[in-house]
Amino acid sequence: MKTNKIRKKLLVAVGISAILIVVASFIFFTLSDRTPTDTKIVDILYENEATLLNIEGVVGAGIARDEKNCIIGIAVYVEDSMTDFQRIPSKLDGFLVFIKKMSEATEFERGSMIIRKS
Repeated sequence: MKTNKIRKKLLVAVGISAILIVVASFIFFTLSDRTPTDTKIVDILYENEATLLNIEGVVGAGIARDEKNCIIGIAVYVEDSMTDFQRIPSKLDGFLVFIKKMSEATEFERGSMIIRKS
C-alpha cells in the first residue's frame, strides 16, 4: 500500500514537471525572435533606404561579412571621393555599420547590394 502511494506521488510530480517544461518551452519559443540575421538586415535596409541613399556619396548598402563569410553588420558603399562620413550612422537598429569605398568592394559585394542608387 505504501509503495502505491509513493508511486502515485512520484507520477504526479513527474506529470506536473512535464507540463511545466512544455509550458516553459512554448513561452520561450513564442517570445524569442527567430528571424534570421540576414532577413533582419534586409528589412532594416529597406526601412532606411531613403535616408541612406539621400546621403551624398552613398552608392548603396548590403550585408557586411567577415573573411569567413559570417555576418558582421551592415555595409554601406560610398564613392571613393566621399569624405563626410559623419552623416552615415555607426549603427542601424543595433547592427554595426561598416563603410566601404567602391574601389575596395569586390564584384560579389557590388552585385549583392540590397539597396542602391539607380
